[in-house]
Amino acid sequence: MNGFFKFVIRGNVVGLAVGVVIGAAFSTVVSAFVSAFLTPLVDWATSNVGDYSKMAFHLGKSTFGYGSFINAVIAFTLTAAAIYFLVVLPVNKISEELNPHHDLARAKRACPECLTQIPAIARRCSACTAVVEPILDEYSDKLIEAAPGQIELTGSAALSLKGAAKAE
Repeated sequence: MNGFFKFVIRGNVVGLAVGVVIGAAFSTVVSAFVSAFLTPLVDWATSNVGDYSKMAFHLGKSTFGYGSFINAVIAFTLTAAAIYFLVVLPVNKISEELNPHHDLARAKRACPECLTQIPAIARRCSACTAVVEPILDEYSDKLIEAAPGQIELTGSAALSLKGAAKAE
């Protein structure tokens, strides 16, 4: 029982449970928004033909109710659009302002202590916290384009690996 208690108290499980509960509640809010505001707009735009659930065709003794599928596709599209424009875009905008992305195309160099790839203008390694001298010259031969510690293969080993890659 002690192991189960530790498992439940772990941050990931509790965070996931909270996320599922909030997601279920948010789903209700989004569904209400779509049914209250967006579906009437579709009804208005299609001259009150927005309910396709009664559309069907018959083939022999079978009835294919494709109208309910059309309703589900429209509801999904409207729900996805509402979530994207009302939640995702604003959250991404706020997140970008609070935590600007790091330019991955910036010049990099290897930390002399741990060989971690760090920005060239860094004064301290983010991995081992070693103090490093910033490289301000963008044409310096200390800058790297490959991952630090990458081994360049030469000779017969490189040829055999290239041949194996072509065979696949």
